[in-house]
Amino acid sequence: MLNSFPQLLIVYNELEIAHDKQEQQACLHSVAQSELSNVRVLNKQGEYVDLHGAVYPPLSQEQLAQLVTTYLLNEGQCCLGKIKTLNTKQAFDLLGL
Repeated sequence: MLNSFPQLLIVYNELEIAHDKQEQQACLHSVAQSELSNVRVLNKQGEYVDLHGAVYPPLSQEQLAQLVTTYLLNEGQCCLGKIKTLNTKQAFDLLGL
């Protein structure tokens, strides 16, 4: 799972996208060692794990929608106000992954 890309990384309650191992490491470069245990990874199959591969409870569809829309707003997208819930497939599709 940790080597399945693309991945959505949830770091400091914000979304990061990694297309490969190098991008994953770049996303984690500035994360404090003490916070690495709080990083969550989501793959296209809908599996949530921590950085050690341990299964982590999934986010709600509302929480995932909030992370994705915030990410897209920060990237300059607009007209996202109607998005209230997203499943994994919808999130990856919306992000163009």
